[in-house]
Amino acid sequence: MTYRHSLAVCQQEERVTRSIRRDNGSGRQGPSSEQKLKLLQWHLDRYDRLRSSTASRASVVLSAGAILSAGNAVVLARLIDGPDPRINSALALLFGVGLLTSTGLVVLSLIFATGVLVTPKASRETFSDGPDLPLAVPFNPSDTVRELKTYTEFRSAINDQGYAAMVEAAQVELWIGIRQHRLRYVRLRSATRVLRWAALAFLMSLAGFVIATLSKVH
Repeated sequence: MTYRHSLAVCQQEERVTRSIRRDNGSGRQGPSSEQKLKLLQWHLDRYDRLRSSTASRASVVLSAGAILSAGNAVVLARLIDGPDPRINSALALLFGVGLLTSTGLVVLSLIFATGVLVTPKASRETFSDGPDLPLAVPFNPSDTVRELKTYTEFRSAINDQGYAAMVEAAQVELWIGIRQHRLRYVRLRSATRVLRWAALAFLMSLAGFVIATLSKVH
C-alpha cells in the first residue's frame, strides 16, 4: 500500500468519524443506524482492499514458484539424461534428492498460494460458527444468491429491509471478511516461508552440482 493511498484511507476515516461526532453532538445519545452503516461500509471497503492486496502478493509467489520449478526441471533433466563421468553416483544421487526436495516444497508453496486466491470452501463452511451466523443479504453474495432466487424476491427483500437489519447484515459480512483476510494472510505467509526453503534447497543442490563438475575438470 503506497503512502498516497494510506493517506487517502486515513482522510476518509477522519471524515466518517467527524460526521458521526457532529451528528452525535446534535443531541443523540449514540450513533444512529445510518451512521453505523456508513462506518461499517468503510470497514468493508478497507478489508476488500486488504484481501485484494493479499491476492496480488500470492500471485507473486506463484510466479516465483514457476521460475524455481523451471530451474529444478533443467538441472534434474541434466542428471536424468545420464550421469556425468566427472561426478560419482553418490553425489549425483545427493543432488537429485536435493532438487526433488526443492520441487516438493515448491508444490506445497503453490498449494498454499492458490488457497489465498480462492478459498476451497464457502465462508459458512470454513468457519465453525458460520452456519449459526445471521444472513448477510445483500452484502454477502453467497447468502443473496442462495436465499433469493429471482429479482422479484431480491427487490422485495431490499425494500423491506430496515436500517437495523442492514447494520446486522453488514456486521456479519465484516466479521466474515476479517476472518477471511486473516486466513488468507496466514496461508500467504506459509507459502512464502515454504518457497524460501525450496529456493535454499535448489541453490545448495545447484551450487554443489556446479562445484563438483568444475572440480573434476582437468
